[in-house]
Amino acid sequence: MSRVRKELQQTIEEKLIENILLELDEDNTDSNDEQEEEQEEISEFFMLSLLALNEVRYLEPRIYNIAKSQHWYNNILPSYDDGRFKKIMRMFPESFKELVKLLNIHPIFQSNHITQQAPVELQLAVFLRRLGSKESIFSICSRYGIAEGTVILYCKRIMKAIISNKAKFIKWPTDERSREFVHAGFEAIGELHNDAWENYKNNDDDSNEDNEDNNFDNVSDENLKRAGEAKRNWIMRKLFML
Repeated sequence: MSRVRKELQQTIEEKLIENILLELDEDNTDSNDEQEEEQEEISEFFMLSLLALNEVRYLEPRIYNIAKSQHWYNNILPSYDDGRFKKIMRMFPESFKELVKLLNIHPIFQSNHITQQAPVELQLAVFLRRLGSKESIFSICSRYGIAEGTVILYCKRIMKAIISNKAKFIKWPTDERSREFVHAGFEAIGELHNDAWENYKNNDDDSNEDNEDNNFDNVSDENLKRAGEAKRNWIMRKLFML
């Protein structure tokens, strides 16, 4: 409840109580019919005012014409090269387009409402920026020319659509061929050789545990960065067949 609304309601309630007490006091004294009728009208006026106040949602005009612009999204973002695009979206343009194709057929984006939804590209762009940056919701609103509540709405839609596709891409290997494929994949992205895998399998052996610890200790930060980048690229290639 706003301060103005609270003060107005308090004033009406005080006047109503004051008038009721005055009526009770006059009941104990002699008064003519005209005065009683006047007091009743005053009480009714304050009662109706209080009821009307409770029906009013806003006492002050709402501001809906806040300036918004999608100039950056429509004109600046498309002009970025792959590197700059990835810094903003955390993925390359090709991967972004493939993800849009995947999500575009989800029922959550097939609305029959009179007001058409925003393009899936915009909703995904808002989601990726919200997920991949430390920007506040207000900053994202300013960048994409949308309202604050719309940011949350877009994120919910995209998350629901992505989760619905998890069974297509996230599967635990059940047969030997799949296990070999996963094994080879981890070797490629982590540069792990057979001896490292054997050490992992035989981790009950104390000497093997020591060797494994030494191997991990010798990995530099730069190697970890390269391995992480290779892992992401490998996953994206397998995910979108790029």
